[in-house]
Amino acid sequence: MLRACTRVGGAGAGGCGRRERLMASLIPFLPPSPYSTHLPRQPQSQPPTAATQPAAAARPSRFRLLFARAAAQRQRDSEPAPAAEERRSLAVRTGELFLGLAALLLRGTGAERSGGAAVEEMEARDGVVWEQRPQDVDAERRRRELTSPGFSFSAAGLLFPYHLGAAQCLMDRGYITETTPLAGSSAGAIICAVIASGNTMQDALQVTKVLADNCRSKGTAFRLGAVLKDVLVEFLPDDLHIRCNGRIRVAITQLSWRPRALLVDQFDSKEDVINAVITSSFIPGYLAPRPATFFRNRLGIDGGLTLFMPPTSAAETVRICAFPASRLGLQDIGISPDCNPENRASPRQLFNWALEPAADETLDKLYELGYLDAAVWAEQNYAELIAKNDQSLVAD
Repeated sequence: MLRACTRVGGAGAGGCGRRERLMASLIPFLPPSPYSTHLPRQPQSQPPTAATQPAAAARPSRFRLLFARAAAQRQRDSEPAPAAEERRSLAVRTGELFLGLAALLLRGTGAERSGGAAVEEMEARDGVVWEQRPQDVDAERRRRELTSPGFSFSAAGLLFPYHLGAAQCLMDRGYITETTPLAGSSAGAIICAVIASGNTMQDALQVTKVLADNCRSKGTAFRLGAVLKDVLVEFLPDDLHIRCNGRIRVAITQLSWRPRALLVDQFDSKEDVINAVITSSFIPGYLAPRPATFFRNRLGIDGGLTLFMPPTSAAETVRICAFPASRLGLQDIGISPDCNPENRASPRQLFNWALEPAADETLDKLYELGYLDAAVWAEQNYAELIAKNDQSLVAD
């Protein structure tokens, strides 16, 4: 720079003086820098002349604009992230990973459209393993001739109160009786066992709140399975297996060289039923710190991975989904938040509540929403139910 100035003589010296004065005038507007303390401020030895004043005044204005924009961007970058970017817990991240893989598998196999199919159709197409004793085959064939619908409950995680509310409404309206065929995976399998046990849905809701309070205070991930098993052992009756045999179907994903759906509807003991529903709910690393669990000496994980809503033994199966079915790409769903879309929680909120326990007030609200959605479905299908019941009476 000095050589260039001396080469043009006095005019060059004047140009260098203008640059120095320009840099000195811009220093107050420069963004903070760790090296700014090493930049000396040059004193103005003489005021700018009339000839140089317009150019000197024009240049700082452009620089001021650029630095103002940079300062505004720094301020925006320093603002806190919106609520949607808040850190998610380990439980939510683990559950999201597993459910994301499950969604890919369901879409890849078309399983989301096969939940209402008969077991024989699913065996031929998807290779479903259906465990039955030879003496139960004839009884199963007779059960399929039932005219009243069976009900299949979806995987739902900790949105369990939604299924409780829907079940209570269906009982109040006469759709679910002591002989109605039921099926479910994950939380849906648990609700089937609860209904068959004879306990009230309100009692089950109170037990759900106890479980949720335990998880809120001590954590959910890696320990939910043990807490859930203790709750079920205490809450369900000793003759549970007798009440469930032939009536409920529990969906499990059996792990071998590829995941396969396993349907179980015969149980040897209360412990056998509880082990089935725990396996049906087993999200790896979420219910326990291991990649899978054992059911009848076979590796298994969450049944929702292969059978999100398994078929019942009835001639017709009505499927109940705790999530907005349209957002999941599910078809032919009878009861879901789509039945009554007003005043709803967002899909993100529902997903978070499915993986981490919500407050007791929210659990009560989920119960109410399940009841209201089932009521909407019942009002739309009341005439059909009456017609089927009349046909059944004539046949008898």
